[in-house]
Amino acid sequence: MTELLRPHAEQAFADELATLARVDDRQRPPTWKLSPWAVVQYVMGGTLADGTVITPKYVGSRRLVETAVATLATDRALLLLGVPGTAKSWLSEHLAAAISGTSTLMVQARRARRRRRCGTGGTTPGCSPRGRR
Repeated sequence: MTELLRPHAEQAFADELATLARVDDRQRPPTWKLSPWAVVQYVMGGTLADGTVITPKYVGSRRLVETAVATLATDRALLLLGVPGTAKSWLSEHLAAAISGTSTLMVQARRARRRRRCGTGGTTPGCSPRGRR
């Protein structure tokens, strides 16, 4: 049996995402659940005009988050680089949850990348003979 270690971002913060969607009257890029402004608010936290407190998901440079969201709103890709432990995956999960409504797409992409890298032979360092870590 597979036990859930922690809920996905869109599950754990469903109330905040729903509140932001309700109060967000700004223009949204096609297929986005929230506007870029609301995505930044969700990630960085703050208090909305109606008094709702949005908890910060990322403690770091607001400018970095704004740049990441602006990049995702264009036809460009976003690559987060940094040393281990700097919340790159955490930030990616929350961006995906706020933009598309699901962060599981990020997890599926990571698994697909690992399958492409490892294949089935297991000869790549860090890959088991079955193609998984």
